[in-house]
Amino acid sequence: MGHHGFRGHGGGMSALGVPLPLLLKSANLTDAQKTQIHAIFQARRASRKTEFQQLKAAKQAIAAKFTSTGTVAAADLSSSVSTITQIHDQMTNEQIQDAVAIRNVLTPAQLAQISATKAKLDSIHAEMKALWTQGGDDSTPVE
Repeated sequence: MGHHGFRGHGGGMSALGVPLPLLLKSANLTDAQKTQIHAIFQARRASRKTEFQQLKAAKQAIAAKFTSTGTVAAADLSSSVSTITQIHDQMTNEQIQDAVAIRNVLTPAQLAQISATKAKLDSIHAEMKALWTQGGDDSTPVE
């Protein structure tokens, strides 16, 4: 895994709503578990690269239409939007599959540690949100 740990190998797994690399760091993984989890991320690497290229192409197509001269209707962008939606759905499903595979590598004690870390992160997030609302400002933070 090198000095970067799990970063860059599946991102933060946003489909889970939690930063998986941070949770895994708190689990005190064995070397064997690190190897197994690294293999899970590596197995998805090539398809993830292709998906990001497809997303970029679809977004560039939208930008090209949007910045072109002449009229543009939402229907002109629907094919690219459909592609983006499909890729996001696919990536979310893959993240869930990978997360379940990773979860199956962990011991009950490690799962308990991850659960405790998630609870702490949730509490910190709630405190930060409360601080934003204390200021009397009607705007909410971007999540």
